This record gives sequence, C-alpha cells and structure tokens, in this order.
Amino acid sequence: MKIRIPRLGLVIALGFVVVQAGADDTVSYNGLELTAKSVSRSKRVSLQDCPPGENIVRGVIRPVEDNEFATIQIDVKVLPTFEGGDVPKPLLYDDAGNEYKTAQSFRDVDSKETYTCNFSFRVPKGTKVSRIAIEDASLDISSLEK
Repeated sequence: MKIRIPRLGLVIALGFVVVQAGADDTVSYNGLELTAKSVSRSKRVSLQDCPPGENIVRGVIRPVEDNEFATIQIDVKVLPTFEGGDVPKPLLYDDAGNEYKTAQSFRDVDSKETYTCNFSFRVPKGTKVSRIAIEDASLDISSLEK
C-alpha cells in the first residue's frame, strides 16, 4: 500500500525527523496519519478526548474574559506501522510563536482505523494561529482560518 503525503517538507537534524506540512496536508507521527481540516472559534466547546468517547466535559469562556477557543479539526488514520503507546497532547502555536495547550488527550488511538477529532485551545480573542504540533510533527494551519 502506497501512502501519499503531499507537499511535505522533511528535515533531518540531530537524529530527529522533523516533518512539516502545509494546510490540508498530511503528516505522519509514529504510525498515525494526521490531517488538519479546519479552524473554528467559539465561546463553548466539547472537550472530548481523541477519538471521541464517553467524556462529555465542556469548556466555556466567561463573558468577562477576553479569550475564545480556537478549535482545530484533525482527521486521524491509524497506519499498520502504529506500535501503540501514549501520544502526547498537541500544542497550538500563533504567528508570534506563543504556545497554547489543550486539556484534551489522545486515548485508545488504535480503537478505530479512522476518526475525526477536535482539539480546542483557549487563546486571546483574534489570535492568528499558525500551526498545530505533536512533538516534531507539525501541520501548518494558517490558511485554514475563516
């Protein structure tokens, strides 16, 4: 089976493979194929883990806060090369290089072959997001902003 990863830049530095992809491209991370599909903004979000399961926790921005949630939709495909183990939480970066964390986690990632997840990050209103990353695997999401 041949896997096509379009417009992929690959850099090898200090023994690590750093993979970066443009918007709507695909990146591989330890046997997972990840594709960023959209960026949306909201004051209320579901904080389900990935893949979505029984967790029904919600995130809410209070009216007095000058924040919003930036939610990144990611399609996940579990490849035959996936060996199991924990997958770190993704991090979101803005144009200035600031890092944002999510409360959501990857859980039972090999329970389904393919699924879609939404990762939400609390950011200041109007923050221009640029990429989402899991360790060295990074997806450019700057063109997905609506």
